[in-house]
Amino acid sequence: MREGLLRLVRALGIFRVCRWLTRKHLRVLCYHGIWIGPAPHYGDRLFMSAQRFRERMALIERCGYRVIPLAEAERRHARGETRGDDVVITIDDAWIGTYLHMLPELERRGYPATLYVPTYYAGAQRPVLNVLLGYLCSRPGAPDALEQLQLGPGTHAQRVEALVARVEALPTLNERWADTRRLAAQLAPGIDIDALGEAFRLMDAPQLRDAAARGIDVQLHTHTHRMHGHDAALVEREIALNRAALSTMLGRPAEDFVHFCYPSGDFVDGDRRALQSCGVRSATTTRIGLVSPGSNPYAMPRILDGESMSEIELEAMLSGFWSLALRLRDALHAGSPRT
Repeated sequence: MREGLLRLVRALGIFRVCRWLTRKHLRVLCYHGIWIGPAPHYGDRLFMSAQRFRERMALIERCGYRVIPLAEAERRHARGETRGDDVVITIDDAWIGTYLHMLPELERRGYPATLYVPTYYAGAQRPVLNVLLGYLCSRPGAPDALEQLQLGPGTHAQRVEALVARVEALPTLNERWADTRRLAAQLAPGIDIDALGEAFRLMDAPQLRDAAARGIDVQLHTHTHRMHGHDAALVEREIALNRAALSTMLGRPAEDFVHFCYPSGDFVDGDRRALQSCGVRSATTTRIGLVSPGSNPYAMPRILDGESMSEIELEAMLSGFWSLALRLRDALHAGSPRT
């Protein structure tokens, strides 16, 4: 029903009107990775199929949007010069599937993109264990196996969280990886954990350098993908470690890395001061929406694309219809009498 309504709205020309009304708003798309593991597809907004990503890039071209670098968009936003056809592509986490599938498609179309890299796992070259464990716990039979691990009472999600916390409490990455391998045999018997682990690995230094040489702007995402309760000193340390690691991996000055993405969208208004003190110029979130004129450059919303999102839904978000409709709904709700 929703897709049918959106098609009617588009046919009536309302998307075009909304695009004009939001002509001074910046559109920032958010992607994560490409699923290269076994069927079925895993992770709706975490991983997308390669085919879906190609279709998305074709949609951007078909709708007449102009893909510009984040740095240019940030400068235009600061001057109030954003255009209604300006789109920025951002990609979080630097999954290996991004290198294998997103990069060639972006390169083919000449689209710039910003890649936010958490450098701990990129340097360690082990699978990202908390995400891998989440996948293992989603397999058939895993809920029963979790029951036997004495994780305490709670929902399935709470038990998964407890399991991840137990593994992450181990002192070294090698110990955490060994424990994950042991758990894989219980949670998903018969699975080839080494082959599966490749789907959960981040790009290494040579791949990051190659991506940068092919038009990708590599930027900050903290070192360990944590905000440490928003303790300013710890956040600044994360950024310093992240910046130093990227500088070494890419052979570029540390001062080149000035754009930031909050890990898992975890941010509070007080983070702005810590970012400013580190010389960061912009920060993106996982809040859904367009970047309005004069808005806080350290809390930039994005359009989170996903495997299950239809083309007409994404078109509605890009046009601004979605944001305007939500704003109208909220205004009507705020003005309605309470009972």
